[in-house]
Amino acid sequence: MTPGEFDACARRLPRELAERAESLRNYVVYEPGGARRKPVAECVALAFDAAYVGDLDAAASMLAEAEQRNAGISARRTTGILNGHHARIRRWSGSSPLVAATDASVKDRYAGMGYVTSDGLWGMRAWGGSFHDPSGPSRVLVQELRAVLLLLEAVDPETPFTLLVDSSSARHHLRMWQQGHTRRLPGGYDATRRRSRGRPSLVRLAEEMARRPHITVTAVKGHSGDLLNETADSLASMARRRLADPGACTTPLLLERAERFVDSFLGQWHRTAAYTGASPQALGQRATQKQ
Repeated sequence: MTPGEFDACARRLPRELAERAESLRNYVVYEPGGARRKPVAECVALAFDAAYVGDLDAAASMLAEAEQRNAGISARRTTGILNGHHARIRRWSGSSPLVAATDASVKDRYAGMGYVTSDGLWGMRAWGGSFHDPSGPSRVLVQELRAVLLLLEAVDPETPFTLLVDSSSARHHLRMWQQGHTRRLPGGYDATRRRSRGRPSLVRLAEEMARRPHITVTAVKGHSGDLLNETADSLASMARRRLADPGACTTPLLLERAERFVDSFLGQWHRTAAYTGASPQALGQRATQKQ
């Protein structure tokens, strides 16, 4: 139905039912690029029909069915993080010097990537393997590097920053690409052009790192208590679990929890100047030194 038709039908409902119908509006109306969900729209249409003939009990029942169907679809839908989710917590905008951390989580055929920056940027992506997995035998390394690409999609290409990476192999590849050796990829990685996305992700990452010599790739020990590294690790794990167990949590709820988690950890980082024995101010003085 059109937005106008939805509004006209909703006006026939009592206030409580109208508010419930309004919460489903985006999944019912036809709009370019909208998020219409046919099973939900069908139930809401039946609710409107029931209200038209005066059967408000039936209208309430059909709205309840629409809400149940919508919750079921949301529990299965992972599009928001399969394609990569980026967000910013604005109260940390402008924080300097800029420090970022990336990490990956891999278990069975599922993987997740996460990143966070000290100025409030954060993101996550879920990734499901297949029989045509291009990662090759270096699957964990490839996901660690994909997490860096996810970060670079969000950070201005001219911005210098310190990048904390807990994988020595990932650091080796990142620094090697910065030196111009962009054809050197992890062993067994399939570098052929992808049918759906064009150039492979690590080919794009290698070229991007070559264009960003101002990124200082720095070692951090995983699970050592470094707040930025722990945040990136947790985001990666959340993304992986969202795909591995889609019924456990809806994507909107996951992203809401993730944002609260990131904000809390960034608050601790800024309050304690926590960076493996160095304050953010001291880190700025070290930003030109690679570990």
